[in-house]
Amino acid sequence: MGYGLDFPGVRRSWRARGSYIVLIVLTMVIWGGGWAWQSKQLPREEAKGDIDWTDGGERYIGPMFLYFFYGFFDAAWQTSIYWYMGSLSNSSRKAANLAGFYKGIQSAGAAVFWRLDGLETPYDTIFGATWGMLGAALLIAAPVIWMRIKDTTDVEEDLRGTDETVEDVIAPGKLAEEEKRAAVV
Repeated sequence: MGYGLDFPGVRRSWRARGSYIVLIVLTMVIWGGGWAWQSKQLPREEAKGDIDWTDGGERYIGPMFLYFFYGFFDAAWQTSIYWYMGSLSNSSRKAANLAGFYKGIQSAGAAVFWRLDGLETPYDTIFGATWGMLGAALLIAAPVIWMRIKDTTDVEEDLRGTDETVEDVIAPGKLAEEEKRAAVV
């Protein structure tokens, strides 16, 4: 996912939109596969014992691969989210604020689901709630991805409302290049 997001042959806005569509597909396919497995499981009250690799077959192999896919999904999700945040600003301060807000929301969500598990909420309910939260996050992110991620980020516009200057966010050599280019125009 990371290589695709950084591929220079495609405009940044199109890479953002393409990765968003990939995330929707991955969310529905992987979590749909998870639901196919989960729907065959016993309720929490009836489930007995842990699953071990010696159980083999459908009891172990299927969930093992599902777990791999969940790991892949998490990596694709996190890579995309951080790339989106980075593409919204040239300011490291603004990017840090976005990342901090994201991690706060993520941690609050994790705490809620740990608590639901602690209350012995049925597994199907927790599964549906997590899948629903992913879907909601994708819906909420759509306007940002479609309308706010541009092919270039104007530095002056990006710094409006902050106490940072162009010199704070642009590398010295790059700043000199831009000043020369502006003088020619």
